[in-house]
Amino acid sequence: MSSKELLGDGTQYSTGDEARRYNLLAGKLIADLIKSSFGPRGFEKMYIDLLGEVTLTKNGSTMLRKIDVEHPAAKVMIDASNSVDNEVGDGTISVVLLAGSLLERAEKLLDMGISPTIIEIGYKNAAEQALRFLKSIAKSSSYKNKEVMVKLAQTCLRSKAISILCEKKSVAELVTDAFCMIADFVDRKIEIDDIKIEEKPGNTSDIELVKGVVIDKTIDSSAMPRSIEKAKILLINEELDNERTKTDAEIIINTPQEMQAYISRESDTIKEKTRRIIDSGANVVISQKGISRLALHYLSRADIISIRRVKENDIHWLEKATGASIVNNLESMNEKNLGFAGKVYEKFVGDDKMVFVTECKNPKSVTILLRANSKRMLDEYHRTILDAIAVLKDFFINPSIVAGGGSTEMIIANEIRKRSLSIEGREQVVVQNFADALEEIPLTIARNSGMNVVDTIVQLRNKNLEHNNGRIHSWYGIDAMERRVREMYSQDVIEPLVVKEQVIKTAAEVASLLIRVDEVVMRKPVMYTHTHGDGKAHSHARGDKPHDHFDKLGKMQRPSHHYY
Repeated sequence: MSSKELLGDGTQYSTGDEARRYNLLAGKLIADLIKSSFGPRGFEKMYIDLLGEVTLTKNGSTMLRKIDVEHPAAKVMIDASNSVDNEVGDGTISVVLLAGSLLERAEKLLDMGISPTIIEIGYKNAAEQALRFLKSIAKSSSYKNKEVMVKLAQTCLRSKAISILCEKKSVAELVTDAFCMIADFVDRKIEIDDIKIEEKPGNTSDIELVKGVVIDKTIDSSAMPRSIEKAKILLINEELDNERTKTDAEIIINTPQEMQAYISRESDTIKEKTRRIIDSGANVVISQKGISRLALHYLSRADIISIRRVKENDIHWLEKATGASIVNNLESMNEKNLGFAGKVYEKFVGDDKMVFVTECKNPKSVTILLRANSKRMLDEYHRTILDAIAVLKDFFINPSIVAGGGSTEMIIANEIRKRSLSIEGREQVVVQNFADALEEIPLTIARNSGMNVVDTIVQLRNKNLEHNNGRIHSWYGIDAMERRVREMYSQDVIEPLVVKEQVIKTAAEVASLLIRVDEVVMRKPVMYTHTHGDGKAHSHARGDKPHDHFDKLGKMQRPSHHYY
């Protein structure tokens, strides 16, 4: 009896060299899918899901999360990109490129008759050498160095869609300013969720950093002031409206006098709560719950601004920005609960009005107001800002940097190639191929920039051999904007050390994992034909179970990416 007969019908089974070749092919195809997006001159990808929603992105992990693949090896590559994104927030395309290049060279090594075990051992040893050498050439800095932070953000954003200038500052400077405002440089702690990213259609040059919180709401009443300076802010989580019971309740009223007494009692309760707010000295009231018309009338007469039904996240951002504390019971309120802001005002942003709480003295929460000409571009800008913030966090935790533009990979490849000469046997060839795989990073940048790949690799190797024979290293890589080989560190193209480390580690692990697999068993899901209420018949897995087809597909096509 064969293995296929043992496993039964509907099972795909491959073993030995065939299984390994399929794995290597699947990994290479994933790398080929997104390599054209790599670098400052990389191209955008457009994905249209089953519901017709369009995603336009250069972000590697976003694109890979969207697509639906069946082969396990392809899923391993996608998981590698996701893990790097979750860990360091950048390098999502780099890790897939490097892993794909290692798999491509592993296939050639197998053709030469080299054992998969030798390939795995060689890749592992080469990766360890690369990581040790990487640490030795990295340049240390201070985690408080704002100038280096700006350069890191500029390098990250240079390959993104949002690399244009705003009115006075670059987006990189805005992101760095926002990061430095919320960072705790004394205890060396950072919570990047304290940076609120608000989106509105408009002109990209109007992107701005608000030293406070922007609320996508309007002031409750036209009788209230449109702007207040030296604002004393009260954050409440209590109804200023007629209370509604959580369970069904019934009140029996028999006479008009009882009705009048009931209405008067409700009015007196709201009036008492409003009096407490006015007596507290607050001139801005922001509530997570409702505010009745009567309460709005009293607040307007006292020249107090109110904003009702504000989102819970906005309330917490306001708490950190203004220093206020949320009041759940107005009876226990005191002056210590109030927060302060230099100015609270309402203004048009695009076609909508928004409330700005700005000029906070020491805000621990700030807002980046993104503007773009479409929702698709706003989503891409949002992802890009998150990447830049993640890079700054990486540097804040481990303030060591290396040069970008593929220069670091070229230096490491040159060193590994030298060290391979001391290795005996077939493992020497494997280590040399690992070095060749590292060179795929600068070569892909060059290819996407329209440069000649053969001329570029010759120049890069010559420059590295000429300048990197001693302890002092010159960082020659690809200047995609000028489309030539250039010293990158002097051009302020730098990246955090931890990103490079994570990329090399993950790529080597993925390549070794797929090389070790020698059997693949794939069981296809049983497809059930069924008809929905609209009369449409179709087949898919678990079709025999109760389900809502539209919602499930919608969720599957929208996997989370931080805020997405």
